[in-house]
Amino acid sequence: MRLFRSLLLLVLLASAVPIAVAATLVARRHGGIDAATTGLVAGSIALAVLLSALVARTVTRPLAEVVHGALEIARGRFGREVSVRTGDEIGDLAYAFNHMSRELAAYDGENRRLIQALERGYLDTIRSLAAAVDAKDPYTRGHAERVAALSVEIGRELALDADVLQALEYAGILHDIGKIGIPDVILAKRGSLSPEEMELVRDHPRIGAEIVAGVEFLKLAVPAIRSHHERWDGTGYPDRIAGDAIPLVARVVNIADTWDACTSRRPYQEPIPYDVVVAILEGLKGAQTDPAVHDALLRVLRRRAAAVA
Repeated sequence: MRLFRSLLLLVLLASAVPIAVAATLVARRHGGIDAATTGLVAGSIALAVLLSALVARTVTRPLAEVVHGALEIARGRFGREVSVRTGDEIGDLAYAFNHMSRELAAYDGENRRLIQALERGYLDTIRSLAAAVDAKDPYTRGHAERVAALSVEIGRELALDADVLQALEYAGILHDIGKIGIPDVILAKRGSLSPEEMELVRDHPRIGAEIVAGVEFLKLAVPAIRSHHERWDGTGYPDRIAGDAIPLVARVVNIADTWDACTSRRPYQEPIPYDVVVAILEGLKGAQTDPAVHDALLRVLRRRAAAVA
């Protein structure tokens, strides 16, 4: 808009000034100007204003189109083209802009495909790690995938960001990865564990966090892996932290892990009926589990039930 005003003023001055000078010379020579001449001068000035506006618009409109297109690209909307079809330098600028925009769209599409391939590779890698745990503890086969899926659903119910949802998926799959360091005989034991055996089992969150701590793309999942056995009241392990001090991702994985542990077959128990598990979790609300996360889980379970009804 500023360029339009500047061009309008310049063109208007260039065209109106000669008219005004000519009118002044005529007036001096004849001692004044008659009505017809005055009308001619006024008409000439009005025409100059109109032509000036037209010239300014002709120049600035395509430039504004290019500027708008550049802003669209700056916002990540690659492939945006401008509809400027002139045979001058502005047309050349528009052609170059459209070519650049198409190239950026192609590069962006290729980058997205590469990122998706990398993410699939990441998931395949961590699923292989989780399969190593399943091989040691066949009773938990599929447990990690179910915990991951439920954790992500709870995260969506809590309106968490996409990167946090991704961390929940990774953490759900890998939350028990530390069991790689626990002897098979303890994992498969049907009876009660001795205090020493229980201490070994309770060390698996720390072991798991140390295993993945150096992996950059898993850094947001590490807090959930380490703290998914912490309790809201501070009596959990390994660090005995409580309440909001427990990372949110860990609180989500904790309740998803608890739900799946209750509803799946284990060496020490048969699957517990749905209503009974809901009642158990209600008793854990505010003690083991975050009340807000607990309520989000119930909403997810109701939605799941409605989908199969």
